[in-house]
Amino acid sequence: MDKLILFSRPRPDAPTAREREILNQIWAGLTSQEIAARLQIAPKTVESHRANLLRKFRATNSAQLLRLALLEGILRMPSSTSTGPSPTSADSESTKETRKLTNVK
Repeated sequence: MDKLILFSRPRPDAPTAREREILNQIWAGLTSQEIAARLQIAPKTVESHRANLLRKFRATNSAQLLRLALLEGILRMPSSTSTGPSPTSADSESTKETRKLTNVK
């Protein structure tokens, strides 16, 4: 009965620099294939980094991952009053140029 049970434990590891880079690309709305092409790595490598991020943040999907990263201050919302571009807003602007929508019949 002297055993202490923790209800909330800190994350096991902090994200690596590459995982942060992948996280920013996910935040920009890119798919694994698009991230792989931009970073010139294999899509399977991107999936491995994504899986590591999900494990480290104890998230079950990308939406939870992004929410937890925002809450922990790893990601931030771009402010409309800032004078310079934030790292995530630059990514999302270039995303608009490269992504193409297709009509579904």
